[in-house]
Amino acid sequence: MVVALKTIGVIAVAATASALSGAACRISTTATAGFWYDEDSYALPARAAETLGGPLTGDELASIKRISRAELERAFAGLRLQVVDDRAAFWRVEVAHSLRPRGPLPNAGESLSSGWLGGSGAVSFDLVALKAIQYAPPGASRQTIIDGIGRGIGRVAAHELAHQILGNGEMHDRTDENSYEYPSPDRASQYYGELHWTTARPILEQKLR
Repeated sequence: MVVALKTIGVIAVAATASALSGAACRISTTATAGFWYDEDSYALPARAAETLGGPLTGDELASIKRISRAELERAFAGLRLQVVDDRAAFWRVEVAHSLRPRGPLPNAGESLSSGWLGGSGAVSFDLVALKAIQYAPPGASRQTIIDGIGRGIGRVAAHELAHQILGNGEMHDRTDENSYEYPSPDRASQYYGELHWTTARPILEQKLR
């Protein structure tokens, strides 16, 4: 997916350089990843609501939130990373209604990695919902598409968290469109297939062990 990634360098005095270096390279205890939805209404864009057959209900939004969190937890299963509803977590991703005001292009997600200080990022609800509708299988039911929106949001969040955890460096894998590392939301598997880690997983295991 399209990512706006910036990295803030670590400045440390000589007496603490070794300790800070170790903290940046490896997290020996269970780290936290904050994941939450902002307080917007999450109304679908007009054309998306029309295609879906009407606006989202409260129960459907609750289902999207539940599925997206489960997807995020599944992506990091087996690693020392706990997904929490905490806006002050070490790494954190917010689901916003739209990221369009933050830049000239509509991004699915964005992240800022702050090295040993953690990181922050966001996911665009609007864009993911539109793509889930666009890539829905022929004849897909409304519930299938709702589930696809939830999976898509969780998987974008996983991609953004990986950017924050890995920090400065190329994470994208453009050779496997069924991977979390793939840099674009323009694919059916983002919403309706199965994703797996490729190049990033060994590094994540090294840092979150």
